[in-house]
This record gives sequence, C-alpha cells and structure tokens, in this order.
Amino acid sequence: MSAMDTVSFPTRFHRKRAERFNKKIKQAQQHAAKVAVFGTVSAGSLLKEDGERITQNDILSEVDIGSATKRFDITLPGGPYVLDYSRNGRYIAYCGKSGNVAAFDWLTKKLLFEINVGHECKDVKFLHQETFVSVAEPNSVSIYDNQGLEIHCLKQLNQILRLEFLPYHFLLVSSAANGFIYYLDCTTGCIVSTVPTYMGRLGVMCSNPANGVILTGHNNGSVTMWLPSEKCAVIKMFTHHNGLTDIACDKTGMYLATCALDRKLKIWDIRSTYDPLSEIRLPLSATCLAYSQQGLLALGAGNTIQVLNDPHLGLAVSESELLRCETITDSVNRRVLSNTYLSHYAVRPVCRVRFCPYEDVLGLGTNGGISSILCPGSAEPNYDALEENPFAGKRYRQEREVRRLLDKVPYTMISLNSVVGKVRREDILEEWEKKKATLLGEPVKVEMPKVRKNKQKGRSKASMIESRKQNIRFERKMFTIKSALGVPGVTDSQPREKLEKSKNQASTKLKKPSEALITKKKLAKKRLHSALDVLIPAKE
Repeated sequence: MSAMDTVSFPTRFHRKRAERFNKKIKQAQQHAAKVAVFGTVSAGSLLKEDGERITQNDILSEVDIGSATKRFDITLPGGPYVLDYSRNGRYIAYCGKSGNVAAFDWLTKKLLFEINVGHECKDVKFLHQETFVSVAEPNSVSIYDNQGLEIHCLKQLNQILRLEFLPYHFLLVSSAANGFIYYLDCTTGCIVSTVPTYMGRLGVMCSNPANGVILTGHNNGSVTMWLPSEKCAVIKMFTHHNGLTDIACDKTGMYLATCALDRKLKIWDIRSTYDPLSEIRLPLSATCLAYSQQGLLALGAGNTIQVLNDPHLGLAVSESELLRCETITDSVNRRVLSNTYLSHYAVRPVCRVRFCPYEDVLGLGTNGGISSILCPGSAEPNYDALEENPFAGKRYRQEREVRRLLDKVPYTMISLNSVVGKVRREDILEEWEKKKATLLGEPVKVEMPKVRKNKQKGRSKASMIESRKQNIRFERKMFTIKSALGVPGVTDSQPREKLEKSKNQASTKLKKPSEALITKKKLAKKRLHSALDVLIPAKE
C-alpha cells in the first residue's frame, strides 16, 4: 500500500488525518520487514513412488510459464563444451574445443558477447563479477570483459586444465598439465603462490567453499588438499584403486564425492578421512560431479544425468532401498544405484554438470552444445541481497565490488580449520594439570644449579657452596609454584641467580678502572632514611 498525497487536501483537518494514515503505513512496512526473516520459504522437492520415473516433460506440464522458459537446449558445433554460472546465478558462460567463448543472461536470453579465440579452450570461470570471465587456453589464461574484449593475457599460466575462483580471497586457482597449482591474486595481477604437487597431470580439481582449500584428484586414486602457504599436501586420502574421473565438495565443506574408473561413487566426510560414508556402484563410470546448494548430487555418465538426494544415506529411504544396502562396516554402506531422485537422457555425451545458484536449474555441457533442465529443490530459495543479489543493477554492482575489496581475506589465512577464536582444549588441560600438581603438594622438579666459586676468604668452602645451591633451588621452586598458581606480580620478580647475572653483566660493561671504583663505592654506600632526611635533605 502506497502513502497518500497530503498536498492536494483542501483543509488542515483532512491533511492531518492523511498524515496519521501515512505514519501507520510506514510503521506497518517496518514491522513487516522485521518479521520477514521468520517467514522464509522452504525449498521444494519431488515426491514420487518407489520405482516411478519423472521426466522433464512431466515437470514442464506442471510448472508455470516463467519456470518453463528455464528449460532450453542450445545446439553448437565444435564440442565438447564446458559451462559455468555466475555467483548470483543470473549469467552463464561456456567455451568449447573449437574456441567458441560466449556469455549471456540465461533468464532473458540476452547475449553479452560471443567470440572465437581460434584454439582449444579447456575451462571457463566467472571472477568476482559477471563482467569478468577467465578462459583457460593452451598457452595462457585470458580474461575477457562483458563486451568480449581481452583485457588480460596471463602467459605465466601455461597448459592450464582446470580453473577455480575463491571469491573471498580474490584468488584465481589453476591446475596445469605439468603438475603445478598456481594462485593468482586478481587485485594485483601477481602470482602469490606456486605449489608443485609432483603427482602428474592435474585434470581433476575442485575447491572447498567453506574454507578455500583446493582438492585435486590423481591417477593413483588419491585426493590431496593444498594450501597456498604450504608447499606440500596438508591431507592425502587414498580413495580408489583406479584413477579418479571427478570430485566435488558440497557447500558446507563437510562431504566430498569421488568417482573413479572402477565405477564406484564414494561419499566421504572430510572431518574423518578414514572410511567413506557410502559407496554406490554405478552402471557406468561418472565423468562429472556437482553439488547443489541444498545438497543434491548430480553426476553425468555418458548420455545419462542422474541426481541423488541421499548420497550418504542422510535422508530417509524406503524399505526396499534399505534392503539393497550391504553393510561393510558400522559407518560404510554399499548399494547399487537405483531409483534416483531425477534422471535425464541427453542427445550427446555429457562433459560438465553445474547447478545454478538460487534457481532450481541444472546446466549441462555436452558434445553438441549446452542444455538447461529443471531440478526442483536444488537451490536455496532465500538469498541474502548483501551477499549475492540476482537482480542487482549497475550502481549496486559497483558498490558491491568496493565492499568486497575492503573485506578481502589474505591468502595466508586459508587453513583447514577456518574457525577464528576457538579455545584449544589441550592448553586448558595442560594448565590444569600443572595447577593440580602444585595444589596437591607434589614436589616440583628443579635441577641442581651450578654455583661459581666466590673467591673470598672462607666463602669457597663446600658447606657455603652447598648452602648457596639450596637457597637458589628453593627460590626457583617458589617461583615455579607462584607462576603456576597465577599469583600477580610474579613475572616481575626474578630469582636471585638472574639478578646476579644482570649485576655481573653490568659490571663487565665498565671498561675504565675509575668507573668501576665509583660504582663499587655507590653500591657499598647504604644510607638509613629517617624523618630528618625528609625535613633536611642531605647534600650530595
């Protein structure tokens, strides 16, 4: 409801009445904005019987016209094609083996640019905005704007196979055929880190959205995790007995899906990398994997695209599905892929699958072009406009870029444990054990100190040396007990041996014998302060 115009009212009475009405409308709008957070929309899903198969035609017959336009196919020559969505889910970019590179608004079908670079393109990735697109070419990585103009050509990045972008760190991560991982800072244009893996060709790579860790898959069946500040892998997992075809990490950073040439799909808990949560036997080895915002897992194998809603058996399944599960250990379940959440058959083999953010859409890159199919319940229905806004304009995009640059996280802060300010339980237990030992009266272990001979008459006897040792050891023990109990002012006090060392060091600094004589007289002179000293100060 809009506010009333109070200027056109003839009398003051009606004008005041309209102003009160406008005030109530404003208060109601503010109240509705406050409680809008509690009225969030839940994600939808498909409910079907056991063994029922739902096709795209069935879904299109039940949705509205606006949602039906999101299902389309674009036939292109010179495949295979790979694609990528922007972070707000509004734009899509693709590139092919023949050199075709394009980006467009897939909702309005408005083309941003379309060019042909003349050579094979391995991968395409949006940067922090949809106005910058990075393309992996044979001899370099090129960055294009939304007009198709090449604004950067990074020749240091050679033979790149896969690209990943870390939005909070402004890092473009690329894996090369020579086994190197390159971290490029997009704000300065410099390569901040180069990590050699010594694991051969890096054709399988993904990023952990939760902490920014890069995961790579290798031909020996292992998955390694890398940090830009470390030159060796922080975690190495042996997942399969054959070479990996693709890996994917979910939004929360907890689950990892791996697929290899042995036709097995395994779901791992990254927090515990010893045994997989689930192992699924596939009819054909999957060549591409992708997680959605709601945890759905899409896999493409040949011409078949299948979506799983319970890859790690976290959701409720039917009794017939549970009967097909064969228990390996207490935490691992083995089953045969059947009765998937959604399945689709493409005309050409699938090379890349990607879920669109904030839209129930699954993008497919095939040998014959790109396709978009509907996948209900895959996207997050409630988006944060301060994080990503699909309906952002030019002004908002400029402000968002400045805000992100101010909130940029240094690459040195990327770690496996991304929680800041967490209390270490080990330190608390160690400190408590020390206090407990002190309070219970357990003897504090103190080493016997070494005492130098005091070259004075009668001071170098064995009894005098032993007494000095006992005094120093007693002072050490009391200092250790007070510091363990947390007595204030203990850190300022020092044992006698430290004071003696400081005096000896101060005396050795004096070179002239006259200075040494003066200091000796000052140390030997001890005056007794009394009330007369305060009334009548002594002359120096």
